[in-house]
Amino acid sequence: MDVFLGYFVWGLILGVPLSWIGWRLRLGRFVPMWLRPVRSRPLQLPPQLEPLVIRGQRRFGQTGSRR
Repeated sequence: MDVFLGYFVWGLILGVPLSWIGWRLRLGRFVPMWLRPVRSRPLQLPPQLEPLVIRGQRRFGQTGSRR
């Protein structure tokens, strides 16, 4: 257990500053597209759930109208 905690603490000591430097210098733009996380598509609701409000904004379909 001591060995695990030692490696864990050293991993945090080394990993956090290195990840901050990578974020600050925007090194993620050099990562290939296939390694990046997939962006989620917008949620499509069934017609019976159209009146719901999602994320504070009402979504209107082609059949819906704004008042």
